[in-house]
Amino acid sequence: MAGKAFAVAFGENGMRRKLTVWWGIPCKSAIPVFKSLAEQLDVDILFVALNDLPAHRKKLGWDIPDFGKLSFQVLGASWISEAKALIDDRAGLHIVNGIYHDERVRYVSHRLAEKNREFGVIMEAPANLRTGLGRIIKKFVGPIVTPFRTRSVAKKARFVLSASGDRQRDFERLGFSRDRIFRYGYFPDFPAITRKPGPSFDLRVLCIGYLEPFKGQDCLLSALAILKHNKIPFECVITGFGSSESYLVKMNDRLGLQENVKFVGVVSNDKLKELFDWANILVAPGLEEPWGIRVNEALLSGLPVVVSDGVGAKELVEVSGAGELFRAGSSASLADALTRSLARLSNEAELVDKVCAFQRSITPHAAAAYLVEVLDYIQAGSVVSLTRPIPPWSLPPKPGQQLLQEHTV
Repeated sequence: MAGKAFAVAFGENGMRRKLTVWWGIPCKSAIPVFKSLAEQLDVDILFVALNDLPAHRKKLGWDIPDFGKLSFQVLGASWISEAKALIDDRAGLHIVNGIYHDERVRYVSHRLAEKNREFGVIMEAPANLRTGLGRIIKKFVGPIVTPFRTRSVAKKARFVLSASGDRQRDFERLGFSRDRIFRYGYFPDFPAITRKPGPSFDLRVLCIGYLEPFKGQDCLLSALAILKHNKIPFECVITGFGSSESYLVKMNDRLGLQENVKFVGVVSNDKLKELFDWANILVAPGLEEPWGIRVNEALLSGLPVVVSDGVGAKELVEVSGAGELFRAGSSASLADALTRSLARLSNEAELVDKVCAFQRSITPHAAAAYLVEVLDYIQAGSVVSLTRPIPPWSLPPKPGQQLLQEHTV
């Protein structure tokens, strides 16, 4: 990422030397991408967090990442006047993390549109994470109501990057121009691990995150009960907290999985890395999730993934072959995927090799390079003929490409 690749996106001869990024929180999956840009560009990049880290994120071990050369600001109690001043004073391109999902995002996106600032959007596609009657109501009302809240701003955006992967139609319904919708995701930094070569003859399953109905841990427990019935050897560790914790523990006992499955609650970052070392497969069983950064973290660490087709990051596994997919909510489908995974893990290093070959495609550096290609493409318009950017994670990995590994376990 160097040289003339940035000339179109950020301007030459001192023009358009500022980039302002508006994000909901100091996000560990967004900051590394813009940090990578700041390290390679002579551009004033300001990352504005509209809110501080919420308590539930801190409880899971999130902290504010290293910003490197990025300028950073968190809006305080006088957030409206602070945001207004930054929008009015900072020329150049603005990128905002959404256009409707909370009060502060709505204010910033509408202010950018009203002031005719040049701006783009990075946001998740609409998702329905509710349960029961609320889920049914949102399923039918959301597609009707949401576009009325978004179209006036969406039509003025220079581009939108879908943080839910390939969701073209959803963003068209929100009012974004079809030719300005690009695939994206979340791209955390995570230490790589070199795993010892050789086959595995048992499953060491790791499942991390919130314990909520939409996260699908009940489906995982039912699948593990099928494995136990089929006499397939496994251990499983489930981390996190949430409203489903008591229900899941009781379900685990009812299924007779006490000796196989451990609920360890919230763990420190150091302990989490130990669990990544211990595991040989990560399961992301969500019923519906816009992305799922734990999929990135697992692959970056060298860990294969079994992921449901309701999780946005499933496309990382689809392209790379670095794991297995299953039908969201189906314990039988998940049990089959885990059985296939064990067969692949027992086949020397076939599965782990595919993980390592794909890692370079999902680093913050790779995402930053792709972001610049999108900016170049949008800015060039019809003046310069450029090929539409292709996300590096949507291309099959090249043989022999892998990250420099941190340590061996």
